[in-house]
Amino acid sequence: MLIVDDSAEVRDIVRTFLSRVNSGYTVCGEASDGLQAIKQAEVLKPDLILIDLRMPIMNGIEAATVVKRMLPKTQVVLFTNYTEDIGTALALKSGVDLVLAKGSLSDMAQALKTLTDHKLHPSNPAS
Repeated sequence: MLIVDDSAEVRDIVRTFLSRVNSGYTVCGEASDGLQAIKQAEVLKPDLILIDLRMPIMNGIEAATVVKRMLPKTQVVLFTNYTEDIGTALALKSGVDLVLAKGSLSDMAQALKTLTDHKLHPSNPAS
């Protein structure tokens, strides 16, 4: 997993929490803006990117769009305080796999597990 947030404190909290709850994810890298996220994704090729919406240089939706073109199998989760309907619709249209509200870390871990389980065991494998 690549964690992308302009707050080093948020990145640290998420990384620490996921390692403590045995989430099944290994953090392979971190980035503090969308441009760094793209560069890290290109090198690390993570299975999942947890990315903030509002960041300097390039926001999460812009970075997600580029990453999904480069690495279409990488899951991108937008992790944000701004989950209004228009932002969610734009994010999903940009290739983001899931939009999560920042808040409960245990809710985030459960949503990520559900997303991964769905990827590993799709409900309709013929499609």
